[in-house]
Amino acid sequence: MRRVPAILMVIFLVCPLFFAALLTVSVATWALDRDFYTQLMSDERLYQVPALPDGSMTWIASEMPGLESISLRYGARALREVVTPAYMRTQAVSILNQAFDIMEGRAAAYDVSADLAPVKTALLGDAGKRFALALAQDLPVGGADFVMGPGRLPVSRPSAVSIERAAAIIQQGLPGFVKNIPDRIRLSDTWSIREASVFMRDGVRFSLLGVLVFADVVLLLLAAGLWIAAAFIGGANRFERLQWLGWPLLVPAAGVFLIGLATILPIVFPWAQWGIESAHLDQNGFSASFVAAIIDLVRHALSRVGEGFLAAGAISVGVAIGLLAWSWSMPREARTEGRSNP
Repeated sequence: MRRVPAILMVIFLVCPLFFAALLTVSVATWALDRDFYTQLMSDERLYQVPALPDGSMTWIASEMPGLESISLRYGARALREVVTPAYMRTQAVSILNQAFDIMEGRAAAYDVSADLAPVKTALLGDAGKRFALALAQDLPVGGADFVMGPGRLPVSRPSAVSIERAAAIIQQGLPGFVKNIPDRIRLSDTWSIREASVFMRDGVRFSLLGVLVFADVVLLLLAAGLWIAAAFIGGANRFERLQWLGWPLLVPAAGVFLIGLATILPIVFPWAQWGIESAHLDQNGFSASFVAAIIDLVRHALSRVGEGFLAAGAISVGVAIGLLAWSWSMPREARTEGRSNP
């Protein structure tokens, strides 16, 4: 009868807690790893912005001082002359690092910002010429006057003004336009992030990585305590206790190991690739290189995630097999010792 409570403890407490702890340990190896996300976001192909549909993503320009008058319905091609994939990649990585500074407790406020100085420099150089020409070509025809106000770009081109003349006017007005653009823009003031910043006010500092590690430690200690208790309740001698220690650990460890194996082997990725290709991104303006970059990103992410599960599962499986091997190496007399005293 002494084995009944031990079996219940193993089924309802030890195995679930060990499985949760091993999953948490596996996730901790990549979920809050700065380098993992930096590698994922470092491919310039991810920032090859497609032609934007009418009215989509116009909030990007509306949140940038000086660009409020640009509608991406006709200004997207011009913006791509100065907002290049290389620039977007640099800013994405920078914003990622700022976000991780917050999650790791290095920053006291949720105050993410982007550097607009490279855009201003580009507008005053050769890229500015291409920007002016592209904007002049794409401006809707209409209106009576074609002027650039302080910090504002024209929104239409009169039919009497040629594209070349419009481009020259725009280029001449770029120095004054650039003066009204700040060197940095605080993204934490935009609508998309303002709501999230509520949780970071008043200088609250904490480390999500520390919280995850603390959760790992609590789960492991709780599982280990119940694990050892079940072994002493269910086992009458050293052999049986080692068996009770080995099998309850082997089951969840093998489960985590199999999850990692399925993630790394060509089982999950083909389905993910099929899903990406079924989205027909190429029919929505995205280039083939962008789609290839998404596929490569998913492949790399699955590989890294699988490695975390494999490592945690393999180590735990090794410990479990070691305990079982230790019990099997004991002499036959030791295996039956104490069984008469349940």
